[in-house]
Amino acid sequence: MISPADFKRSIRTALLLAILALSVVIGSARLPVSAETDPLSAPYEQVRYSGDETLREFVAKYLNDPDLWPAVLKINQMASPADLTPGTVLEMPVRQVAAADSALMTSLVAIQKATAEGARLFAPNEIGSAINDRETAVVHRGEGEWREVVAFSGSATVAATEAFDIAVAQRDKAAEALITDIHGDVEGRDPAEAAWSDRSLNDILVEFERLRTLSNSTTQVTFRDLSRLRLNPNSNATIQRMRSDPLTGKEVTKVSLSNGDFYALLNQLSDRDSFEIDVPGIKTTTESDDFWIKNDDQNALFVNYDSAELDIASGQENVTLGKDEGVVISRDGQTARAEVLERTLLSSPQDRADVYGNAVDLVWQEYSDAAGYWFEVAADPGFNRMLSTEWGIKPTSFRVENLDPGVHYWRVAALDKLGLPGKWSETRKFELRIDDTPPFLTLFAPSENAQFETGTVEVLGASEHGVRLTLNGDNVDVGDDGGFLIASVLVPGNNQLLIVATDAAGNTSQKRRQVLYEPRKAAEITLDQNMPRSGDVLVSRTGEMTVMATTTAQVGLEVVLRDGAGGDVGRTRVGGGGALGITVPVSETVAGYSLEVVSQGGSPLGQVAFEVQRDSVAPEIALDVPPPRATTDDLLDLTGLVGDAVTATLSGEDLEIFDGFFATQVNLSPGTNVFEFRVEDAAGNAGLLVVETVLDLEPPEILDARVTRPGGDNGPIEIVVEARDASGLRQAAPYLIEVGDEEFEGYLRCDSAGGICRASLPAASGDVSLVEVIVQDYAGNEAIR
Repeated sequence: MISPADFKRSIRTALLLAILALSVVIGSARLPVSAETDPLSAPYEQVRYSGDETLREFVAKYLNDPDLWPAVLKINQMASPADLTPGTVLEMPVRQVAAADSALMTSLVAIQKATAEGARLFAPNEIGSAINDRETAVVHRGEGEWREVVAFSGSATVAATEAFDIAVAQRDKAAEALITDIHGDVEGRDPAEAAWSDRSLNDILVEFERLRTLSNSTTQVTFRDLSRLRLNPNSNATIQRMRSDPLTGKEVTKVSLSNGDFYALLNQLSDRDSFEIDVPGIKTTTESDDFWIKNDDQNALFVNYDSAELDIASGQENVTLGKDEGVVISRDGQTARAEVLERTLLSSPQDRADVYGNAVDLVWQEYSDAAGYWFEVAADPGFNRMLSTEWGIKPTSFRVENLDPGVHYWRVAALDKLGLPGKWSETRKFELRIDDTPPFLTLFAPSENAQFETGTVEVLGASEHGVRLTLNGDNVDVGDDGGFLIASVLVPGNNQLLIVATDAAGNTSQKRRQVLYEPRKAAEITLDQNMPRSGDVLVSRTGEMTVMATTTAQVGLEVVLRDGAGGDVGRTRVGGGGALGITVPVSETVAGYSLEVVSQGGSPLGQVAFEVQRDSVAPEIALDVPPPRATTDDLLDLTGLVGDAVTATLSGEDLEIFDGFFATQVNLSPGTNVFEFRVEDAAGNAGLLVVETVLDLEPPEILDARVTRPGGDNGPIEIVVEARDASGLRQAAPYLIEVGDEEFEGYLRCDSAGGICRASLPAASGDVSLVEVIVQDYAGNEAIR
C-alpha cells in the first residue's frame, strides 16, 4: 500500500515533469507534447571519447560536472576508467542532467527563500523535510538516477513553499523563544509548573521560564529575531523578559544566568532592540553580537568577540570589553582583564575530509599558553545543532563517538589560565560515511606460479584512486587512474606476493601471487667422448644418430636441439645424473647443430656446438708393397694406408694406426700363409683385404726333360720339361742344348698350373741333346738338370 508521503511525492513529480515538458513546448513551437518531450526519457547522446583529455574533463565538458564520471561509467556498463579506451562511443545523459540540475536549482531557491523568512524557527519540520529531500536528490544525482533527482527536488520545492507560507504567517504573530537544539538531557520550569520537567526540540519558552542543562548536555534557545543562546553543560538560566512592540517592532530580551555558561550570537541588534544579561550581582548590557558568559561560585567570566562593546556593571565597578577582550570578576568585586588567546590551529581531519565509521578523532596543535581546550561538533556550520562539546580538556586530541553519517562541523578554542576561552579556530567540515564496499583491485602481472631467473619482478595492476596500497606490507604509489607498477625483490625459491588495497573507510581487498625465483646458473654441456668421430665431426652410417652428453644443469630442465640457423629441431630433458640424449638427423654433407639447456623461464643456461655427417663408405686398405707370391724369408714386412679407419686388425691381431698408416712384420710358416686385414672407421664401416704368400724352402722337382723333333729328322726342335713346385714355377726357365756341333740357349716358357715348361726351335741339322735346364720356383729355389 502506498504511503501518503509517497503519494504526495509522486503527485509532485508528475507536476514537475509536466512543467518540464511544457518548457520544451514553449522552447520549440514545432515540438508537440508527447512522451518524446520528456527529457528524462530522451535517448542518451552518443559522444566519441578521443582520449585527449581525462575522463573527468570529458564529463565536465558535456555534463558541467566532472564528479558525474562514475554515473557515466555505470550507464556505459564499465567497471572502472581502465575499461575506457580512445575511440569508445559513450552514451551521455546530457538532457537528463540538465533536467535534474534545473529541478535542483528550483528547490534550492525555494529553500533559501523560506529560510530568509524564518522557516528554520517557525516551520522547522517543513524546511527540514525540504532540505532532506533535496539532499536525497543530490545523492541520487551522484548515482545517475535522474528521475529520482527530479522527484525529490520537486518534493523539496513543495515542502519549502509550505515552510515559506508558515513562516510568513507566524511572523505576523507574537512569538516566544524556541528550543531549536537539544543534545542530552535538558529540563525546564515555566511559571505555572511546580517542578522541573523534560524539554524537547521545538518547545516554546515563555517569560520567566527557567531552563537547565545536565551533565554532557547542551541546548540552544532561539529568539524571535533569530538571536541565539547556547547553554553549555550544567548551566541554569531564566528568560526574564521577552517583549515585542507590534507598533515600533522593538524587541526587548533579558536573560539571567544563575550558574554555568552560555555562548550568545545576537542577530545584528538595531537601535530598536535591547538584550540584557544578568548574573547575580552583575548587570550586563551589550551592543555586541558575539560574546560568552560564565557564572560559578567564585567568579563571573565574560568574553567579547565582537567589535561592538559589552558593558558590565558590578557594584561600583564598570567594565567595558572591546573586541577579543575578557574579564574575570570575583564575588568581592575584584576584576582581572585579559586579551583572549589567538586561534588554535587545527590538524585533522582536514577541511571537507571524508571520515568513515561513526567516530572521528579530532586533533589540533598545542597552544603554548593554553590551560585547556574547548571544542564543539555540530551538524551545521552555525553550530545551531550541537552534537558534542567538551570544556577544559587537556590533551590536544579527542575522539568523538556515536555520530550519525552526514556532514559535521568542528572548532576548537584555547582556554587561558583565567578560564577565558580564546578565539575560535577556523571551522572545519567533515563528512561521516558508512562504506563497507571493498575497493576495486585487480592484478595483471605476474601470473600465478610464474618463474623468474632475475631477482626482481614487476607487479602490475589497477585499483582506485586514493586507496592505500601495500605490497608485502610496503607502501606502493598509486596513479591518478588507479594504476600501479612496482618492482619487488625476490629471494631464491618460492615467493609470496600480497597486494592489499585499503580505502579511506578501512575496507580492504587483496590479491595473492606465488612466484618462483630460480637464479640463473650457467650450465656446462659435455659431449660423450665415446661417440663415433671423424676428426671433430660426429659420424653415423645411417640417416640419424643419437647424440649423448652430460650437463651440470639440474634434472628436468629442457634441452633444445638447434640447427645451424638457430631453428628448433628437437627437445629433450636433462635426466638423472645430468645425462641427456637426443636423435639428430645426418646427411652426406657436414651439418652443424647445438644443444642448449634452457631454464624454466626459457633463458639459455649453456650450449655446446657440434657437427655431424653420414659416412657409409668403408675405408680402403692400400699396401705399399704387395706380399710376394712366395718367399724363402720367414719374416714378412707389411706397410700401407687404411684411410679414415680408426681400428685395424691383421688376422685378428690389433694393428696400430698412425695418421692412417700402419707397419707390421709377420712370421711365415712353410707353405701357404693367408692374412686377413680388417679395418673399421668411426661410423662402423668395415674394409677387408686378404693377402697370401708361400714360404717355400724346397726347389722345384723336375719330373722329365726331353728334346724331340716332332716333324722328323732335321725338323724343328721342341724342348719339353715337366716339373712341379708348391709355390709354383716361374714363367721362364733357362736352358742350353747342343745341336750338332753348335750350342743354343734360351728360355722355356713354364705353365705353373700344368707343370710344363716348353720351347720350340727352328730346324737345324745334327744330333740334338739337352745340356742343361734350370727350373725356378717363385721363392727363388731352383732345380738344375
